[in-house]
Amino acid sequence: MKQALLVITLAFMLFAYPLFALAENALPLELHILSSKNLSGTAGDYVTVEGVITNNSNQTVNNVTTYLSLVNADTKMPVDLEDWSAERGLFIGTIEARQTFPLTWKIHFVQSGNYTLSIVANVEGYDIPIISELTYFKVFPKKNLNPGHVLPVALGEPILLVFGFLALKYWRDKKYRW
Repeated sequence: MKQALLVITLAFMLFAYPLFALAENALPLELHILSSKNLSGTAGDYVTVEGVITNNSNQTVNNVTTYLSLVNADTKMPVDLEDWSAERGLFIGTIEARQTFPLTWKIHFVQSGNYTLSIVANVEGYDIPIISELTYFKVFPKKNLNPGHVLPVALGEPILLVFGFLALKYWRDKKYRW
């Protein structure tokens, strides 16, 4: 009987204790993207990504920095946000207990394709970041009436030729009237 109790106690310590330790070290922050339905658009558009970070605990969390993570869903490659947003990360600093803090970024749709977006929070002293749910959105290609930049030449050259011929005819008519 003592051996069975000892085995049960050891099994509890091996399997259940790490779960309690993880729960104690888990961060009480939650991230959510609020503007997920407004993200799709056309290349060249500017949109605002709105999110919220909430401290669900009774303790203050210090040194919090949030940033966007953008991945091209077609190529499965991360996107360099330097072209998409001038705002890198948002340093929040301290989030009081039970406080909710709004987050906003302006992003510029650079290239068409399918993308996933998430908000990531890093807290100083913790090795694991907190990540929001993924938001899927599509950037449609920009409809360009002048894709090869040939429209000024295609329209400008005939207009200049017509103007030149009219000027030449005017000059000849004026010269031979006398």
